[in-house]
Amino acid sequence: MQQRRPWKPFFSEKSARFYDIFREIREKMKKFRTIYADPPWPMYGGGRIKRGSDKYYHLMGVKNIKRLPVNRIAETNCHLYLWTTNNYIKEGIEVMEFWGFRYITTITWVKDKIGLGQYFRGLTEHCLFGVRGILPYKIINGKRAQGETAFFTKKGKHSEKPEEMRQMIELVSYSPRIELFARKKVRGWYCWGDSLTKKDLISYCKED
Repeated sequence: MQQRRPWKPFFSEKSARFYDIFREIREKMKKFRTIYADPPWPMYGGGRIKRGSDKYYHLMGVKNIKRLPVNRIAETNCHLYLWTTNNYIKEGIEVMEFWGFRYITTITWVKDKIGLGQYFRGLTEHCLFGVRGILPYKIINGKRAQGETAFFTKKGKHSEKPEEMRQMIELVSYSPRIELFARKKVRGWYCWGDSLTKKDLISYCKED
């Protein structure tokens, strides 16, 4: 049986600042009305060939994901978008509730390429939508600004999420917005993630 490697903090070289970063957000910045998160769920692959997500980046246990003080950076009325996999839908809802949000619906990404699996090979990934407090849909030109619960688009690099999801979030939900576990800076968003440089660890890219 393959032995799992010990858990390491997501910010492997910045572990001392792990919670300090959230403290900086709370003390120096606004709270957010939209939070978009793609946690590194503990997707360890089995077998002789390493196929799990730990091949690409450090993973976090569910307990450690829950420990992130997301509720402290959320406005009283706030939207949460939380990516999860087929294996972690139950835990995703648990994390959402632990952070102080109530589950509303699931948005499913249907990919163009089939992945791995046991009983069934994966073709989908899911983004859970939750609400804290009361924050209704936006009204634009007298019409409801609504997204859809499924969309079809190409699969990118490992764990890379499609821009179509971000576009729906910007349509439906409100600023200020923050992306947790971000891979790049995005206009109009605060970003927090290990893939950003130290300089941009908490960054805001102004809109044009």
